[in-house]
Amino acid sequence: KDIAFDCDGDTLLIQVEQHGAACHEGYKSCFFRSISEDGEYNVTEERLVNPEEVYKK
Repeated sequence: KDIAFDCDGDTLLIQVEQHGAACHEGYKSCFFRSISEDGEYNVTEERLVNPEEVYKK
């Protein structure tokens, strides 16, 4: 959809229309966890694919 770069030209921001999982753990994004006020980790997204089935050895 769009490509932009930062002020010193060492980083690209690529915006896409995503289909499916992008994270190697099977989630849409690698940012699928949050931290609550008491320090607990919470999974905030549903796993889209089983990584063991996708990344067979």
